[in-house]
Amino acid sequence: MPSRPDGAAVWATTLLEPVLGIGCLVAAVAVLRRSPSAPCALGAVAGVTLLFRAPSLWNLGVDGLPGAGAGARGWALITAGVALVVSVLLLIAASAGRSGADCREGRLRRAPAVVAALLLAGSALILAAWQVHSVRELGWSTYWGSVVGDGDAHRALLQPPGNWTLLSLALLSLVSAVGAARRAPSLRPLGLLTAALLLAHGAAALAAEQRAGLISHFRALAPRTQLEVATAAFAALVGLVALLALARPAAGAAAPRGPVGGQLPPGYAPPPPPADLPPNW
Repeated sequence: MPSRPDGAAVWATTLLEPVLGIGCLVAAVAVLRRSPSAPCALGAVAGVTLLFRAPSLWNLGVDGLPGAGAGARGWALITAGVALVVSVLLLIAASAGRSGADCREGRLRRAPAVVAALLLAGSALILAAWQVHSVRELGWSTYWGSVVGDGDAHRALLQPPGNWTLLSLALLSLVSAVGAARRAPSLRPLGLLTAALLLAHGAAALAAEQRAGLISHFRALAPRTQLEVATAAFAALVGLVALLALARPAAGAAAPRGPVGGQLPPGYAPPPPPADLPPNW
């Protein structure tokens, strides 16, 4: 939504907010349904919110944000502060929930887990490679300013600095790839949220590049610009495929609970006969 301090328009939110909002709704539904994965979902949403909201604490006090007045920065800072406090409380609740219940519902299926792990690992490597290139091109001092924010490094009030976002996505992709490779159910919510973030990031970048006319003139672009467009497309593709792969039911989710085809599954015992049998039984 746009804020208009002093008559100048400045955006307050980005696509990050709807993704985090949907993640919070999914975690709330899991809690209400008393799902075993609820603590893991709460922990994933809270951790990601902390990661992307932390830069607001030191960036929103800077006067260099273009078009942002003190009032708009104040409200955005309050919003970020509340989100950080709630995230810490959710992490505490998730830790308490995980100590009292097992959040595993069944190991991830092998084929979708392998696909998600490979794609997320590739995304982490590509995003990390761009960061290494930025360090070599800009120098450490300028690069670090683009990571922590230097006042005009982002377009929206609640938007983290650009390289902070890319580093965070690389870290989340790496952790999610490890979880998918191990078929760990506890990291499945984080993988789903990471995939949604990659999809939103890539789609937003592609939309901006389309408005700028870069995609329609792709062959005429400089090699670096072509790589940037390709990276955005790859991030969107990875997010979509990983989201579909990790959203599949776990391996033991549809296991039969009774006899099927005259055979009993391992560990299943038939119920005992009633104590009082009817006549001629």
